Parts: sequence; C-alpha cells; structure tokens
Amino acid sequence: MIPVPVGAAAELAVVVTPEMTVRFDELGPVHPVYATYSMAKHFEEAGRKLLVRHLEPGEAAIGRSVSVEHLAPAWVGDTVRVTAECVELRGDRLTCACRAVAADGRELGHGSTVQVVLPQQVLDARLGRR
Repeated sequence: MIPVPVGAAAELAVVVTPEMTVRFDELGPVHPVYATYSMAKHFEEAGRKLLVRHLEPGEAAIGRSVSVEHLAPAWVGDTVRVTAECVELRGDRLTCACRAVAADGRELGHGSTVQVVLPQQVLDARLGRR
C-alpha cells in the first residue's frame, strides 16, 4: 500500500432518497429521515474512496469496523456531505474519522471506520472465492 497521509480525505455528496430512510424488513417504514445505517454505509464508502487510490496492484481492502453517532435528521431530498479523513495508518489498518454535514451546515453525525489492507488472493480465499 502506498502510505495514506494523516489528514488526507475523501468526500461524497449524497442526496437522501426514500431508500435511505428508516425502514426495517419486518417492521416496515419507521421514520421518513436519513437512517443511521445509511449514514454508516456512506461513512464506509467515503473511507473506501480515500483508500482505493492508495492500493497497489494485487491489494484489496475489507471493512473491519464502523461507528456512528447520529446527531440530527436529514429528510428526503436533502444533500449530505460525507467526509472521511485519515487519522491513523498503522501497519495494514487505515482508520478514518467520518462526518456527515447537511447543506445548511448542521452536523448530522460523526464516527469512524477501520479498513484492513491485504493481498487480493488472501481476501478471495477468506471469502471462499476461487
């Protein structure tokens, strides 16, 4: 892996859709706002966006952990800016601090992700691929 500098960042611009609102498989729709699990997905995506440009041929990465503290709502149609910033690269693990901010500047949430870099062949073997 090409070292990821502390402070390097990636960003996503997300427009909240009905599919990103709180809906459970068994319980159905709950709240018509941006779901915490959608925010977690976007934190992971932003962290991956940062990491992929630092992977070398034959390397892969997989998520190890994600944490989210959801602070405020966003509604369908709202634009959310999601950022992931490298706070630590230790060995094969990249830790990013993540934030979700509404277009009006409200912080919607923050948290972190950790990804592990490993050879593609090792990942394929662990996932049962041939």
